[in-house]
Amino acid sequence: MGNVPGKMDQEDGFNDARPDSSYNTASSSTTVKQYDDDIPSRVRARRTSSLVNSILNGNNTRTRAGSNLSSTNRRKTSREKELAKEAHAKQLIVRCSETVDGGFLAPFGCYSFEKLDYDATVVKNLIIKRMIAPFYTPLQDFDESWTRDELIKIVDGLPLHDTFDENLEEFEDVPIGNLRKPTFNELIDKSLSKKEQRRMHARIFRARLYKKRIIWQENESETFLERKLDMKRIDSKLRNASDNRSNQTKKNHHLPSDDLKYVLYKNGSECPICFLYFPGPFNHSKCCQQPICTECFVQIKRADPHFPHDEVDPTEPPTNDDEKDPNLLTSEPANCPYCATANFSITYQPPTDRETGIGGMPPESYVYRNGAISKPDDGKPHVSVITSDTIRPDWETKLNKERSRLMRRSANATAIHISNRLIDPNHSTRRSTSHSSTPVQDESTSASRSPEPTINEIEDQMVREAIRLSLEDQENRRKPKNKNTSF
Repeated sequence: MGNVPGKMDQEDGFNDARPDSSYNTASSSTTVKQYDDDIPSRVRARRTSSLVNSILNGNNTRTRAGSNLSSTNRRKTSREKELAKEAHAKQLIVRCSETVDGGFLAPFGCYSFEKLDYDATVVKNLIIKRMIAPFYTPLQDFDESWTRDELIKIVDGLPLHDTFDENLEEFEDVPIGNLRKPTFNELIDKSLSKKEQRRMHARIFRARLYKKRIIWQENESETFLERKLDMKRIDSKLRNASDNRSNQTKKNHHLPSDDLKYVLYKNGSECPICFLYFPGPFNHSKCCQQPICTECFVQIKRADPHFPHDEVDPTEPPTNDDEKDPNLLTSEPANCPYCATANFSITYQPPTDRETGIGGMPPESYVYRNGAISKPDDGKPHVSVITSDTIRPDWETKLNKERSRLMRRSANATAIHISNRLIDPNHSTRRSTSHSSTPVQDESTSASRSPEPTINEIEDQMVREAIRLSLEDQENRRKPKNKNTSF
């Protein structure tokens, strides 16, 4: 037990094994002398580590102590991020029971899942409030010569969602395991490095989520087909019945009547972006009044955070992004896809003669009356204006996160560089100045060279850096408060 370092010795980082009877007096005195000689460097190392930690962690500590941050501002774990992605994927499932004016609350599937990164809750609320057009099931083509029966037959054959490619090359040979289990750690090869294990974990999660989306949508499509078959069976049995049992039996099917199918698609038009045929009314760009379907509108968003595109001077060396001020990061609003006008927004005027689904009559109860007059709206049509930022309200949060990430990265690099100069006297920045020239050259050039900064000067530099980061952190926290009070 006498040879084991004590607790205080371990905490201080000293490797001073206590001498026992086997050591002679000379060796003991040598050990003590070496220990005494190392005291200044050890004290300097501990002091440097304290300063470095104050720079790296000081801003986070002051933020937690100086403000009452909610739990939503903390950094999410990987599991929480995965659960959020699964919840987002579930909101993108097209459900036959969620209809508005003949359309749905989720996209048909014209674009890939990775591009559907909008806030699904916001978009659903906008559709329910009739502020943007719903997601309609598109037709690949339309012929004006089609009769009513032909058009209804074609609409009856439309799927609830576009087909999935079950054999994607991206997920080839990727194990997915049991989808009912929430975790899949047993599928990861433990012989790989930590970095490769994280990559494998991400690939397996994407493959599992893709397979889950297929299963979720197939279950909803089966329900959709069963309801359509049930309604056809009811129509065939009660076609000549004189009572109202047919309408009572069709309740809660949430399927459009034949009249609603005909009204939807007989006056539709083609979207100029995806070239698919959708029912009207369309969304229209506010600037140039061009039609755009909701499937295409949700794809339009701001540019990712980036530094301004300044003109590059060919005579000067290019500047690395790490050396730029993170506060210069910007994200321009989306431009109109037709006329390139900035701050792209759309307008939508909902139909007043076929309010069905959520907030209206049951879609199976709709009856078309030729020449029916639309509901009066006091002479003022209800027109909503929605921007691309409306469906992605977290764009500013993402921009600030990217700025904070670059600030931390710059602070870490500065702290590590300064700590290396303090801890290691033979660091390359010092060694290069002391061994690059002969003693004669040192004497001749000593006047022109700047003196090597002392330890106190470097520590002062670190303190100034910590103060600068603290002021920037306080300024960033003050901006959202001022913005909230202004409203």
